[in-house]
Amino acid sequence: MGHPKFQWTGLDTAAKIFPCTSGRRDTKVFRMVCELKEPVQPQKLQEALDQTMDFFPGFQTFLKRGLFWYYLEHTDLQPVVRQEYRAPCAQMYDREVPSLLFEVTYFQRCINLEVFHAISDGTGAMHFLRVLVFRYLKLIHAAELAHLPELDYDASESQSMDDSFEHYANRQKHPKISKVKTAFRLRGTKTPNNRLSVTIGTVPAGALLQVSRQYGTSLTILLCALVMQAVHEEMAVRDERKPVVLAVPINLRNHFNSASARNFFGVMDVSYDFSQGSGTLEDLIAKLSERFHAGLSPAELQFRVNQYIALIENPFARVTPLFFKDLGMRLGNHLVSKRETSAVSNVGIVRMPEELQAYIEKLEVFVSTEKVQLCALTYAEKMTLSFSSAFLNADLQRHFFRSLTALHIPVEIDTNDLEG
Repeated sequence: MGHPKFQWTGLDTAAKIFPCTSGRRDTKVFRMVCELKEPVQPQKLQEALDQTMDFFPGFQTFLKRGLFWYYLEHTDLQPVVRQEYRAPCAQMYDREVPSLLFEVTYFQRCINLEVFHAISDGTGAMHFLRVLVFRYLKLIHAAELAHLPELDYDASESQSMDDSFEHYANRQKHPKISKVKTAFRLRGTKTPNNRLSVTIGTVPAGALLQVSRQYGTSLTILLCALVMQAVHEEMAVRDERKPVVLAVPINLRNHFNSASARNFFGVMDVSYDFSQGSGTLEDLIAKLSERFHAGLSPAELQFRVNQYIALIENPFARVTPLFFKDLGMRLGNHLVSKRETSAVSNVGIVRMPEELQAYIEKLEVFVSTEKVQLCALTYAEKMTLSFSSAFLNADLQRHFFRSLTALHIPVEIDTNDLEG
């Protein structure tokens, strides 16, 4: 059954850049995986997906081109569950072939949700996956789970479709934030056929949390510091004249009251200059802590909301035809990319009813990228650390996971087969 309450809507403020900057290498698609402890039953998964769609009207849409902006149009096309049939995070948006902007596939014990960033960010998509898995397991294990109440995601349709940037922008001047002009850039041989190399390490969340406490810092800062040290291992001495810069997405829902299933995030750059610092874990954590403290201040958070709105409301941008906007945003995306070495995204803790832990092994998330990116996620006692990479060489990932074992953190590694 369709959702008659809207026929079309504009992309949310942050999403406007994704259609024009997606390509075969960086598709702007991310994948979330729920690995169960039993094989997936496709028919029940399809039934659960049909039920889930009622909560997320923004997912049942086509992306269309207008004269000035892209927009989403409702479609009656129903999503169909399929066995996994192509490489992770393959291109999903094709302007010549209207199609849904997300997909649910399965393979053995894994349920995969892939989403084009134009309709949702990681948090919004995780809400979708939680509801999907919850309803699937209730169908499979009806006798044991029938008593469970609905999940805590109870946003109304209007809340689910809310563009929270519009809601919280106050149009005030923003603080000045210094930007690194050029960052150290990772180099190497790219993977064949635009395939994404994926390396996933699973670690006990409690053990890693204990290490972060020993250093007096947060898990996210510790992960950033370890990634920077891994990058440093790949740098020649002459490269140290350029800083290592990590892009760190911030879930703005943690700071503004929003239940939107669409994009609502900002990006903070954190940097370290190895020609100026000692490069020890303690020094990295100290420098990063300063930047995180400033970056998560109310003034900078408000700035991140305002900066998106300022671009969209620019009088010149509003009357510029979409073709020229595409060119401008591609150029802007390229310039921003030159200022960043890599990215680290910690989705945080995913909570599900305790009764489901008997059926869920772990959760994972990773994204398409033209570089190397780390995504972290914690469910129950397991944290998954997922590197996606456009390069064949995996030395950076190797350095990172070795640094964890050096901290007495046991790691289980899984990788995808680039030949398959």
